[in-house]
Amino acid sequence: MKTVSLIRAGSTLLALCSLLVLNGCQSVVGGGTNLLLGGVESKIVPPVLKTSDLNMGCTYAVANVPLIASFRSFYGDPSGLESVLQSSAQMCADLDAGAEELRYLRAQRDKRTDEALDARIAQKRLLERTARRQLASFDLMRAKLESKYKFEYGHGCPRFRNDFDELIYLLGSLGGLQAFVNDIAAQHPINVSSDIPPRAEAAMACLNSAKWWGVPQAIRATVWAVTPGGAVGHDVAGTFDLAMAQGEREGMRVSHVLAGIAAASLDDRATVRAVIRRAATMPIPQQSENYRYIDEIGLALLQEMSDRDWTIGTGSRTPVGSFGTFWDEKARNDVDANQFLN
Repeated sequence: MKTVSLIRAGSTLLALCSLLVLNGCQSVVGGGTNLLLGGVESKIVPPVLKTSDLNMGCTYAVANVPLIASFRSFYGDPSGLESVLQSSAQMCADLDAGAEELRYLRAQRDKRTDEALDARIAQKRLLERTARRQLASFDLMRAKLESKYKFEYGHGCPRFRNDFDELIYLLGSLGGLQAFVNDIAAQHPINVSSDIPPRAEAAMACLNSAKWWGVPQAIRATVWAVTPGGAVGHDVAGTFDLAMAQGEREGMRVSHVLAGIAAASLDDRATVRAVIRRAATMPIPQQSENYRYIDEIGLALLQEMSDRDWTIGTGSRTPVGSFGTFWDEKARNDVDANQFLN
């Protein structure tokens, strides 16, 4: 009996020692993994943000999201980096969705009902994919920063320790708002919470809007504009104007995109066109180079708005060299705008 008791005690002690060793290994491996992730953030992400090749950037993100996510198997926390990659990866799906929308508009214009229906279905599927990636960016941002700074998103402000965390916060918030909009356009396949826009609006008060190209204030103005009754007591147009001006000083057009989205949601075609013209004539100063990729995302989304307008009017997207002009405007020297299609 005594022997059995000793065996049991030894087994318990062995199991406890094994657990302690395992936890020690996890701690060491996790520390090494997080050190490696920190290196990726500081050495690999900055060059990617400088690229002007949007397709390469979003393809890179699509390919590397699973790789970065796998670092959890080594007890690291890749949520912040993963959030940034998802905010980039969503653009691949968004661009494909935009192409399907143009196919729908051409088919509708030519009264090809079957083609129009097929294009609309394809567009909604791609908008769902876009919304899922945008929502992932938002959820990962919250998971990372709420754990790190011990706060609740949309209720109080974290005391950021570095610019990268602020960038995660900004892009993740923008992703949450975009996910809400795209989920509606795709007929609610993932039921993005309607709680996200007001939380994002409150969260943006935590950032210096001038530092981040006017985007925080543009996000707030977008929420005011698209929420029924949300514009009451707010100068929406004035806020967008200031946000775009702040972006223009840094050569960044993300605020212009949000102004265009808000105007489009209200069927304000004149304002959408004015925003596109403003973005098209904006000078690009040297200091925006560190975030060139983010500006390229903004430019691509503004190009989508322009292509939509041109396709509705002519059946074809914006001609080369004509971004900032529109098909029904009187061309110089009475040149027919349709000549660009030849």
